[in-house]
Amino acid sequence: MEEIQLNSNEIAAENEDCSDISLRLMDVNDIDDMMLWATDDNVSKYCSWSTYTSKQQAIDYMANTVTPHPWWRAICLKNRAIGSISVTPFTGNDVCRGELGYVLASNYWGKGIVTRAVEMVVSMIFVEWPHLERLEALVDVENVGSQKVMEKAGFKREVELRFSVGNFKNCTCLRGLNSSQLGNFLLDRFIRINKKSTPSSVAE
Repeated sequence: MEEIQLNSNEIAAENEDCSDISLRLMDVNDIDDMMLWATDDNVSKYCSWSTYTSKQQAIDYMANTVTPHPWWRAICLKNRAIGSISVTPFTGNDVCRGELGYVLASNYWGKGIVTRAVEMVVSMIFVEWPHLERLEALVDVENVGSQKVMEKAGFKREVELRFSVGNFKNCTCLRGLNSSQLGNFLLDRFIRINKKSTPSSVAE
């Protein structure tokens, strides 16, 4: 049987205790760590951006997208960034909605890290943004692992969108409701729609 050789990053991730997960603001000091996932084809194939080929791309992205973003956090293991997670607010009549996005270095996939990070975001965002009624995410239909993450974190599969823009092909839209409704879901693992909810918080 052929022996599979792991690189040093893979060995470190395999042996590392992944229980010490935290979220914090992401900044320029995280650029080198960001390159770990930004240059990985296995990661970018499920993202809206293409694989980075230079550190300058990460620097520009940090300055133009991450820093001015209203809610962007580094997913940290022992305070080292191994991914990021964000909530992007909608505007106008859709101000009660927010879109969740995340990325994680592939060395750390399958360890429950993103599920934990999403749960942490849910516990914070409905408190920090009390106007928010609905948190949703778009997941590539081929990205089964990410779909499982969302469902474990209490999101309900809502609709499949058929389109192709950039790296996105067909996507599944998943949603989580406001804090009280989502709390009920997490307790009994079933969605219970509040019939008195405003139309904006319930998709027909």
